Amino acid sequence: MMTLLPAGRALSAFAVCLPLLASPCLAQEPAESRADKTYVGLQGMALQYRKVGGLPDSDGWLSAGTLVLGSHISELFHVELRAGGGLGESEVTDDLTVSMDWFASWYMGIHYGLTDFSNVYAQLGFSHIQGEAELENRDAERNDAFEDFDDEFPGSSFAFSWLAGIDLELMDDTYLVLEGGRLFEDTDTSASGYQFNGGLRYEF
Repeated sequence: MMTLLPAGRALSAFAVCLPLLASPCLAQEPAESRADKTYVGLQGMALQYRKVGGLPDSDGWLSAGTLVLGSHISELFHVELRAGGGLGESEVTDDLTVSMDWFASWYMGIHYGLTDFSNVYAQLGFSHIQGEAELENRDAERNDAFEDFDDEFPGSSFAFSWLAGIDLELMDDTYLVLEGGRLFEDTDTSASGYQFNGGLRYEF
C-alpha cells in the first residue's frame, strides 16, 4: 500500500530536487567570441531629411542601399566602412527636390552582448555625401529659405555621423540588423539626414 507524504515533507523534497532538475537547463555554452571576425552586410536605408533650409516643417524621405564591411578588433570594439547610393529622389516642397547620388562612411564602435545570439552597439564616425538639389521658382518669396542652395546638396560634403543598433542571430554567423542614427548635418543649409537601416550581416 502506497503511503502519501505529508504536504510539508513533499514540499521539502521538491525544493531539494528542484536545483538538481533545473541545473542542466540553466547550463548554457558561453557566447562565441566575435574578436578578430570580419563581417559583410547588405542593408536598406530610409533616409529622412529634416529642417531643410532651417525650416522645421521642411522634410522628406529617400530610400537607399548600403554595403557594409567591418571587423571586430576586440571583444568590445569594431571598425567598419559603408558605401551606398540613393534610390530615387525626395520632394521636400512643391519646388524643392533633393537626391543622394552616393555616400561613404567610416565608423568606430562599441558592442555588448545581450545574450548568446544578440548584440547592441553604438558607433561614431564621418561620412562623405554627394547629392543634388533642384529648386524651381527660385525667385519666389516662398523659396527665400532655399536661396543659398546650390546644385550640389548637401553643401558641406563631410559630416559627423552616429548610429545605434541591435543584431539578432538568425543562423550560424548570420544576423538580422536594425539601426537608427544620423548620417549628416549640413552646416551650409541647416539640413540634416537621419538614417533608419535594416538588413543582413554575415560574419566569418
